[in-house]
Amino acid sequence: MGPRVRKREIDVYDRRLDAISAAAELGSFSRAAAKLRVSTPALVKQVSGFEAEFGITLFERSHSGVKVTPAGALLVDDARSIMRQSEDALRRARRAAGDGGAVRLGVSMMCPGRHTLALWPQLHDMEPRLRFEIVPVGDLYDEHETVMRSLGREVDVVQSSFSTPRWGDACQKLRIVTVPFYIDVPRTSRLARKTRITVADLEGMRLRVLRHGNDAMDSLRIDLLADGGVDVIDVDSFDFALFNEAEEKGDAVLTCGAWSGVHPAFVGVPFLCGREVPVFLHYPLEPTLQVQKFVNAMAQLLN
Repeated sequence: MGPRVRKREIDVYDRRLDAISAAAELGSFSRAAAKLRVSTPALVKQVSGFEAEFGITLFERSHSGVKVTPAGALLVDDARSIMRQSEDALRRARRAAGDGGAVRLGVSMMCPGRHTLALWPQLHDMEPRLRFEIVPVGDLYDEHETVMRSLGREVDVVQSSFSTPRWGDACQKLRIVTVPFYIDVPRTSRLARKTRITVADLEGMRLRVLRHGNDAMDSLRIDLLADGGVDVIDVDSFDFALFNEAEEKGDAVLTCGAWSGVHPAFVGVPFLCGREVPVFLHYPLEPTLQVQKFVNAMAQLLN
């Protein structure tokens, strides 16, 4: 039995509140739609339908975005409380019944969960009653994303390196593997044909480094700044736009694990820097029985 795509959760509250809450938070229907992974017209239809049904104007619309009205702000505050209470009630009911449902793995371009997925056949052999679902999530490093701080709501587990400044004590961690650092360079770069790259090779180059990408990356960044030979450029997001701009300017990008090789115009070359990056399975502070079984089985396999 392989991983399957996510089924719709039981509606314990009006799901249009998700759209309203996201739009209020982000000030944009299109950004809210992207966060919820629905089309913008579909999200607008949900919000407009809610307003028409209850006779309340929740947002002021303009070309620059949307602004929540006073009435909308009151509704959003109460709605978020209802949403949290509903999710908590459902989790408690499942825990009491001894059934946490399927274990939901959050995946994205930068966090594909390859090691966890590779272990699934063995995990299922150990715990045949476990069910496993794959759920697409947004960029974990987007300041508007709350996946890591709300594990157990939309998703239960995420495989990723860890950043203490970003996520602190928001979840529990099981160490899975350690991966090396890479320097991703444009295919036209003089370094693209090398089998490994040293700090000396980067002398005088611009190197883009994700701010608080993970704790190991932060430590390496400090070392590179102290060395002084590399022009470290801090970036706040890690996506294709970063690589497109880096290629245009001939910059290198510091990557690790699944982050390396994601852009076809770049080559990932191992970086001999004396550091590696721990990768973890992140799971809730209060996991359901199913999630705890999943974590325990994975820990047993890794040992």
